[in-house]
Amino acid sequence: MESNGKRFIECYNILDKSLREIYNLKPNQTFSDVVRKVASVNSVIKKYEDDLIDYGRLRNAIVHRSLNNEVIAEPHDDIVLKFEQITRLITTPPRAIDCIANRKVLVVSSQDKVDKILTEMFKSGYSNVPVYDGKTLIGVVSRKMIVDSIGKVIYEKGDVNKFLNSPCGEALNVANITNHYEVVPASITIDNLLYIFQQNRKVSTVILTKTGGFNEPPLAIAVTADTIDMQTILDNY
Repeated sequence: MESNGKRFIECYNILDKSLREIYNLKPNQTFSDVVRKVASVNSVIKKYEDDLIDYGRLRNAIVHRSLNNEVIAEPHDDIVLKFEQITRLITTPPRAIDCIANRKVLVVSSQDKVDKILTEMFKSGYSNVPVYDGKTLIGVVSRKMIVDSIGKVIYEKGDVNKFLNSPCGEALNVANITNHYEVVPASITIDNLLYIFQQNRKVSTVILTKTGGFNEPPLAIAVTADTIDMQTILDNY
C-alpha cells in the first residue's frame, strides 16, 4: 500500500497536469496561480480554492528538493482523502445526464394552446416545458409565466378564455424571452451544469441536447431545484 506522502504527491501531479491541459495554462505559472485562475470558471475549484492553495504549499514543504521528489513527511489521512476526492471531481467528473438530468422531457409545440399546456403541466408536475416550432427550440414556457400572463389579462379586463385558447407561441411571446434558459451538450458534467445556475440566477432551466443545438430534440432537462442534488453528489463523489 502506498504511503500518504506518495498518494498526496500523485494527486498533486495529476491535478496540476490536468488543469494546465484542460485550461491551456502556461507551464511557468505556479500551482497557486493555476488554481486562482481556474476558480473563476470551475465551481469545484472555486469551492476548494483555499484548500488547494494550502495543498500546493504543503507539497512544497514535504517534497525534498531533488530530482526524484523524495517525500520527507507524511500528510494526515483526512488531507489525502480530501485531495483524492477533489482530484476525482476534476479529472473524472460525473455527467449530469447520468445523475441528475435524466427525467423524461415534456415538450410542447408553439401551436399548442395555453390551456393544453396547463393541463400537461398539471398531469406531469413539471413547471418548465421546452417549446418547439417544428424541430427547432424557440423557448421555454414556465408555470409562472402562464400565471403572470393570466393575471395581466385579468388586470387589463381582457378575455381569459380567448387567452387560454391561443397558441402559446403567440400568447406567451415565448421566442422573445431567452434569458431564463440555456441549451448545452449532453456531455456536460455536473460541476459545469451547477456553475451555469450559480453564475446566472435568472436561469431556471437547462436543456440538454446531443451537441447543444437548438435544432436537436431534448435528451434531458435540469431545473433550479436540481442544484441541491447536484451539490450533494459532488460532495459525496
